[in-house]
Amino acid sequence: MDQFRPAVLKVDFNSVPSMRVLIWCSTNKFGGALTGVLLMRMRKFGIGGLVVLSAAIALFYASSLSKVRIESSQAHQSAPPRLSAGTITQLFPRSTEHDFEPPEPGSYALPVIGTASDGDVLDTEGKAQKLKRYMRGKISVLSFIYAMCSEEKGCPLATATLFDTRDASAHLPRISRNTRFISLSFDPVRDTPAAMQSYGYPALADPEADKKIPWTFLTTASARQLKPILRGYGQSINPRADGQTISHLLRLYLVDRRGRIRNIYGLGFLDPRLLFTDIETLLLEETNSGAGAGESSGKS
Repeated sequence: MDQFRPAVLKVDFNSVPSMRVLIWCSTNKFGGALTGVLLMRMRKFGIGGLVVLSAAIALFYASSLSKVRIESSQAHQSAPPRLSAGTITQLFPRSTEHDFEPPEPGSYALPVIGTASDGDVLDTEGKAQKLKRYMRGKISVLSFIYAMCSEEKGCPLATATLFDTRDASAHLPRISRNTRFISLSFDPVRDTPAAMQSYGYPALADPEADKKIPWTFLTTASARQLKPILRGYGQSINPRADGQTISHLLRLYLVDRRGRIRNIYGLGFLDPRLLFTDIETLLLEETNSGAGAGESSGKS
């Protein structure tokens, strides 16, 4: 090695690309092994052999580094941006009805309130399904309504709020991709599958529906099938003697991807900004707990 050392020291590092590769290799994380290989090749084949070998290694690592940069760039581009309170406020400015600033998503916790109940429901085509089928794989917002409701602060308010939230979700792809709205009637006699299809027509026929939160409209075949669902969610109703009006408490339920109720919205708390911050908080919770792998890649 003593005979070899002077030869290395006498080489002009600026004029021989091989030496610059040698120096680069010595600072690389694979430095020890690569430097040793280059030195051994130099002893056996001289500078000419080293030039060829080092050029091949340089080309290999240039290709590897390029691949790493591309993959890193793709990962950065695909990483969903975090939804902030500022973004939500831009979509829904502070108003007289909701005179407060929304909290920052993830700055608070949503405790588990209970388990979302299942039950037998009918879709707009009259097909029998299980309610939890529509909650599978997504964060769900479930609202109990009836189409003939005329109370300004009742079902019309709930549905209007969901429409506003859904329209704004076109600008929030992570939210729209991982959320579903479900409206379930508690008036099975009048709210037939066809009636629910008419009720949900503005959402179901929306030409930009694929950019927004998907919305499912359901009913039940009878009051007997409806009763255990209402009982499971604690949703009380009271049909009046006129046979037209159903008294009820306004309730919307936020259900996480694991089928747990995480929030219940009533009059005074039914605000698109709170829906967005709560949904984003659940998404951040999934990411922090490592459960984000279950994120939906599309709509179903």
